[in-house]
Order: sequence, then structure tokens, then C-alpha cells
Amino acid sequence: MLFPMFSLRFLCVLSVSAVNLPAEIIDRIAVRVDNQVITESRVLEDLRMAAFLNGDKPDFSPASKRKAAGRLVDRILIRREMELTQYSMPAPLEAGQILEQIKPSRFPDPARFREELARGGIAEPDLQQYLLRQAATLRFVDARFKPEVQVSEFEIRDCYENRILPEYRKRNVRAEPSFDDARNQCEEILAAERVDKVLERWLKETKDRVRIVYQEDAFQ
Repeated sequence: MLFPMFSLRFLCVLSVSAVNLPAEIIDRIAVRVDNQVITESRVLEDLRMAAFLNGDKPDFSPASKRKAAGRLVDRILIRREMELTQYSMPAPLEAGQILEQIKPSRFPDPARFREELARGGIAEPDLQQYLLRQAATLRFVDARFKPEVQVSEFEIRDCYENRILPEYRKRNVRAEPSFDDARNQCEEILAAERVDKVLERWLKETKDRVRIVYQEDAFQ
């Protein structure tokens, strides 16, 4: 449901709240994308989740909230494309599997993991669903746009000589990879960069066709 339905009881509460009841906290709309809305709480949740996974302190400044809202707008547009193309979502069971894959490097201590969740005000099922949505989006973007990109042999060679080898030498690694060994890595790097550019162009073109309205009071 996109908009709340008001019952008679709720209307009665509104009529007497100014007299003897404390005001209720209402979740404000932050952005409208055609007939869909992004609430302020959704923006704040995105900031908390991203900060938690990156090991950072959440930044709730107006600029940070607007960037988070922009990411959520992008996800809505991508999700519409996913539905239009009938892209299959990952199985719900995969949410826990994704979290277990990142725990060893980010949260090796189970107790610390629970402490960080509590400190961030995050429920583990919500984190799992966030990760599942992220995974679905990344896979769809790859499947939808990667076939459009091409990488030349010259570009692969340039990546190897000017990006891969300098990185190994900077780390003083003696066993540098051969060109054949690094080929796949270079192709993946270049393809990912091209996909990002194609996606950026697609989002810009898509935004020109939809009505997006930011509610400025939600970003103060």
C-alpha cells in the first residue's frame, strides 16, 4: 500500500490529540517517484545499513541523506526494470548465506557482531533482506547491461601493464602475474567499469521519463 488509509478511530484520535494526547511521530515522505514513495525512515535505514557493513559511523547530515535517497531512487527504477523483464529474485534462503559469507572478514567474533547490530539499531533479518536486495540488484545489472559492453585486446593489455603490474610492484610482490594469468582479471575490471557507465546513462535516460520529487523538509 502506497498511502495510509485513515479509519474513523484514527480521525477521532486526531481530533482530541491536541487536547490530551501526545503527538504521534509520522514517517515523512522523502521522495516521490511517480506513484511510489520513499520514506524518511527508509533513507535512514539505508544509511545505517551501509555504515554497518563498511564499519563506519552513520552520517545523517542533509547531504548524506540526499545521496542515500538518490541511491534508493536508482533502486526503484532498477526494480521496475527487473519486474518488467520478469527477472527472478534470489531465493529468501540465500539472504542468510550472503551474510555468512561476509561475516568471517567483517565480523569474525559472533559476540561483536551482535553488539554492532544492537549499536546500529539493526535487526539481523532486516540486514539479510538488505543484502539480498543488493545482491539481486547487482546480478540484474550485470545480466542486463554486461552484454552491451565490449573490451578490446589493446585495452586488456593496457590494463595489465598500467594497472595490474604497478599495483603488484607497489606492494613489492616478487611473483608478478603473467599477462595470460591476469587476462581474466583485466577483463572483469574493464567490463565492470563499462557496465557502470552504461547503467549511469540508462538511469539518466529513465529519470527523464519519470516524475521524481524530493521533499526538502525531509533533508534538513
